[in-house]
Amino acid sequence: MEFIKKTILLKTIIGTIKSVSGSTNVIVPDVSAIYNIKINLSSELKDLGFFSVDVEGNENLVTGNEEQYLVSGVSTSRLNELKKYTVSEDFNQQYLTHTTGRTDGVDYVNSVLNQEITYYVDGIKYTDTVVDSNTTITTFSFLTIGSFSSQFITAPLIKNPTHENIVSYPKIKNDVFIIRQGISAFDNNYKLEHITNLFELETYAGGNFFNIINNK
Repeated sequence: MEFIKKTILLKTIIGTIKSVSGSTNVIVPDVSAIYNIKINLSSELKDLGFFSVDVEGNENLVTGNEEQYLVSGVSTSRLNELKKYTVSEDFNQQYLTHTTGRTDGVDYVNSVLNQEITYYVDGIKYTDTVVDSNTTITTFSFLTIGSFSSQFITAPLIKNPTHENIVSYPKIKNDVFIIRQGISAFDNNYKLEHITNLFELETYAGGNFFNIINNK
């Protein structure tokens, strides 16, 4: 714990002391004065990482009910995750479309551009409400099935020392293909700067990409 010490200059007023010989003016502290002190505090964030679930030998701890509960709150917008790679200015073509079930997309039926946009991501309903040109409030809601839900942990949590400073599980992408020794599409064009005459252009290894016309 850090000890903070600060010197304060008292606000004074002129007071009067009465005596047999008369009254004398003196400077005394103003007891009615209000002092505001600003202290900058620094904090140190220590990442504890994520906790592991101890499922071994705790199978009997899984108890609960199948009642549905509504979970709701406020979050940041996730609308950009549904944006398509398109240059269309039509709002109905800019985002994935939510149809039925747990598909991700914008519910265009219940959405109005620049007013309120309703969309679904990972089975969670989000609503972006536009307050003004600079402010948008995002709310979310979804139904969960009590303690049998996949978001509910009924087993004890333990801290594995080997997981220090790890805040999430690794993301594995097994559909990534690496093509080594790839040649840039502009590689041959860059090499044209070294060609100084027509003969070099005709014998250039990449010359088959260019249509050479003799205008003589």
